[in-house]
Amino acid sequence: MIRIKSSLVFGVSVAAILTGVQAHAQSALVDGAVEGAARESQSDGAGFDSGEGAVPQEIVVTSRRRSERLQDVPQAVTAVSGDEIKKLAITEFQDVAAIVPGLSLGNSSVLNGGEPAPSLRGISFDKGASGSPTVDIYVNEVPTDSRLAYSAMYDVASIEVLRGPQGTLRGRTAPSGALTVSTRRPDPVEWGGYVSMLGSDKGSINGQAALNVPIATDVLAVRLAGLMDESDGNFVESVNGGMHPYRRDLSGRASIGFTPSSNLDAMVTYQYLDQRARQYDAVEGDGAVGGVVSTAPANYNGPALSASDRSAVDEVPGDRRLKGHQVTAQINWSVLGHRVSYVGGYAHVDTPSVNATDKVNFIPGRTLEQPLRTVSQSITQELRISSDSGPSFLDYTVGYFFSRATAKTRGQQIGAYLPGAFGAPGATPDPQALNEKFTLPVLINFDSKGVEHAVFGNVTLHLTPSTELSAGGRYIISSVDNTSQVFLGSGYISTPIGFPCSLAGLGSTYGGGACDVAISANPVPITDTATKNTRHPFVFNVSLSHRFSEQVLAYGSVASSWRRGGNNTYSNAGNDPTLAELSFLPPEKSTSYEVGLKTNLLDRRLRLNIAGYYQKFDGLLFQQGNIPYLNDNGVAQSVDTIVVNSSARAVVKGFDIDAAFQATPYWNIGAAFSYANGRVDDDRVPCRDSNFDGVADTGTPTVGDFVQAGTALATCKSNRSVSREPIWTLTAQSELQQPIGQVDGYLRGLLTYYARNPRRDEGSVVPAYGLLNLYAGVRSPDGAWDVSLFARNVTGTGVRTSRSTDVYNVAGDLASVFGSPGYRLVSYTPPREVGLQVRFSFGSR
Repeated sequence: MIRIKSSLVFGVSVAAILTGVQAHAQSALVDGAVEGAARESQSDGAGFDSGEGAVPQEIVVTSRRRSERLQDVPQAVTAVSGDEIKKLAITEFQDVAAIVPGLSLGNSSVLNGGEPAPSLRGISFDKGASGSPTVDIYVNEVPTDSRLAYSAMYDVASIEVLRGPQGTLRGRTAPSGALTVSTRRPDPVEWGGYVSMLGSDKGSINGQAALNVPIATDVLAVRLAGLMDESDGNFVESVNGGMHPYRRDLSGRASIGFTPSSNLDAMVTYQYLDQRARQYDAVEGDGAVGGVVSTAPANYNGPALSASDRSAVDEVPGDRRLKGHQVTAQINWSVLGHRVSYVGGYAHVDTPSVNATDKVNFIPGRTLEQPLRTVSQSITQELRISSDSGPSFLDYTVGYFFSRATAKTRGQQIGAYLPGAFGAPGATPDPQALNEKFTLPVLINFDSKGVEHAVFGNVTLHLTPSTELSAGGRYIISSVDNTSQVFLGSGYISTPIGFPCSLAGLGSTYGGGACDVAISANPVPITDTATKNTRHPFVFNVSLSHRFSEQVLAYGSVASSWRRGGNNTYSNAGNDPTLAELSFLPPEKSTSYEVGLKTNLLDRRLRLNIAGYYQKFDGLLFQQGNIPYLNDNGVAQSVDTIVVNSSARAVVKGFDIDAAFQATPYWNIGAAFSYANGRVDDDRVPCRDSNFDGVADTGTPTVGDFVQAGTALATCKSNRSVSREPIWTLTAQSELQQPIGQVDGYLRGLLTYYARNPRRDEGSVVPAYGLLNLYAGVRSPDGAWDVSLFARNVTGTGVRTSRSTDVYNVAGDLASVFGSPGYRLVSYTPPREVGLQVRFSFGSR
């Protein structure tokens, strides 16, 4: 009820404001109505106009830092227009992946305070493996903290997905690509704005609005935009918890556009984001098998569940809040045949979170939580000088880039006993002791600082009117100063339910079935590592393209990339050369080779673009889970499993196809296909090898096996996949329009199909499946209003999309008391969702 009321207040308030503005600017609206409507109904995702007698419109992109036709760019680029985002009722950033094959925007780590990142072209990114993502995100050409990007979207002009190595033309180096998001610019000529409201049967409510105000005609304008978005998050409820999951985004943006002369323009944008989320993690399994040492009965922690139940067993959810401030600035000055450009940005992100860690409800009545808070700041500055005298034999760009990013993370482990917890075997629980709250003072301190200076340049030679040769390079000075500390602080733990005291790993005294542990007043480090160094890499790109006709363009390119190495932290790393070698991994280098063909046929009614690539990595950074190793803490040895960051030779082979066809003036079709196969190139990597013969298997070595082999970690020659995404994905879109009396009716469809995927989790296969979204609605011929009914996953396709490798366990000692918890963490396709979207706009929109 609160959600509905707040939504109505938001919508009514904004509508009232815009109605007043409309009355104030009625004359401006009359003059600009036709032009505004034309802009609103312009190019859709397939790059075509809508309506009778429509002709295909060229898609314009800025992938090379200048406006040019998509078909003229010698690079694989997917353009998503703001109009396409509205048509497909896309409100969340991660939903963009549904229309861009090969792009993954998974964000499973966001709630736990992690930093999400896109994956593209056969390489999965893991934040723990490297501080640098494989795909960078830019907002208004400024490198952006991905946590700010992963939010509800509003007032977006376009999103461009650039495939392949980046770094010689913009921002930072990235081996797989970049996503550039452009927000709507202020219009200094015409008043305008819009109000949009969306609601669904699954509790999703999205309200957004924008208002464009010209202050000085052709010179100065302001654009204000706002958003309120609420949903049920991942749709997972807990069978043991009464809290309702949710996610809520509140955001506002103010942009100022200034054009004092024909050769000078500037735009400054400020955006505020307040995001809150509460989420349970879904599990599947039969539940606990019953007590081993304790009196715990079978299924004490929860019932048998399947992934399709979308249910959790934890008693408390994870909670997270993100407060972000971001400023971007762009200035362009054309003088003496040159163009001087400045792009700068500042971001401050504060993310306090509480992660519930007893996800399998091992101990009913007890909460285990890990509060973390990360505060990060970043600043980037870029200055470029480029040619600006129109077509010539030579075009150039030279520039300087600077970035500085800092982050501090503080956290600890907290637990609490509540009534209902199991007592020690044969003992009567002490209610007073069970109610006692305790703090397990395992403290976490992470500090990072990264500074980068870079000079770059790019030259394009127009060898003939049809042939173009381009080459660029970037020299980088990259410095990092990172520290990671995990230690035991001062405090006292009382565990009155009879657990083995080794749970805390602190030594113990027994008495009356209880374990009382006093912790030293002096913190005891568990891990204490530091990384401080400076690197001087150089990356390059060379591209040759030739236009055989106005309809056909072919190109070939070679480009390199670089990323910093990752690291691993093990308690006995210094005692074993294999683990010590993994403590600090070398930098990653790669070289990519790409050829492509772009065509515009049948009077530009048919667009067909094809690109094939081969990328070779030296020291590719990736993560592997469920790897056994010999843990030696100086007191006892045990075999544990870990997530290990790896570095290996690897190769990625793939191709991308993008096609669009305007069958009739009222019907257009688009489809795209992406195939990417990334694998380790017969290199040695950490593995599960029970007999240490160098061949990976499914067994687990014993302590004696490790000791006899003389190593704490097995390694094997491997050709394993380096991506967890399906090897290919396909998207298809279609729209049919038809005038109905005084309005225009339409039907739209979006299909996203994923290939069978055995790579998501070891021992688990995700079957092939497709998600179909349908849209039907009516709108005014001038585009001033639009009413649309939509259904996401209209067929109700249900597929388990991930499952943890082992039955989930929080500590081996807990299993020795209660036995196996009987659950694995899982994720599932979203349920069928039906909703309505209403949009009203006027003027410059």
